[in-house]
Amino acid sequence: MADDATKIVAGTVGEDVLTVHKLRVLDERAGVRRPVCGAGKPGDETDEWSRAVNCRPCLEAPTE
Repeated sequence: MADDATKIVAGTVGEDVLTVHKLRVLDERAGVRRPVCGAGKPGDETDEWSRAVNCRPCLEAPTE
């Protein structure tokens, strides 16, 4: 089983529902996720989506 810190999901950050980021799952139970590119603020809500990532900095960032 993979560690939660290595799990990546697609989703949005804060009020911007058009930009889909790679979200690194920090705590699955608490729903704590942060975008790979660093977008948003620490307290911004993240929502997981079944959409293709379209944030260029997230696409270019190594996640492995």
